[in-house]
Amino acid sequence: MYKAFFQKRSNYYLEQLNYYEKGRKFRFSYASFIFGIFWFLYRKMYLEFFIILTVFYVESIFENLVLIKLIGIEQTKFFSFVVTIIVLITMGIIGNNLYIKKAKKTIEKAEMKFTNLDQQKEFLTKKGGTSFLYVIILLVLFFLVFLIQPK
Repeated sequence: MYKAFFQKRSNYYLEQLNYYEKGRKFRFSYASFIFGIFWFLYRKMYLEFFIILTVFYVESIFENLVLIKLIGIEQTKFFSFVVTIIVLITMGIIGNNLYIKKAKKTIEKAEMKFTNLDQQKEFLTKKGGTSFLYVIILLVLFFLVFLIQPK
């Protein structure tokens, strides 16, 4: 069932699942650290993506409305850099954990929804795996925002 969900790199995630079930809940994910929110979209973890995006958005508003007035632009830039690094490290630490939890929940849902093993695997194949579609859309949006931003 897990292979149907994980698909690409299933051996890696089956190993992570094994560690998870032995009590090692947090194993660093270099992919989620390096690619950040894009990794969450790629792994179809949309809720987690929006939560992280919201954290970045709220932090940005806080910087622009409060911090710049309190500590100045240069210190705010440094603060922003530090917060970004902390969030990326946090994503690296919790990325695999969140993905394993999502896999477990999706498998439970498949087992409750379908009695036929083939239908369960088909459901897991649709809900799991990876997708470049939203990653590409997000990259295009970032590019467009960059282009239309006043100089």
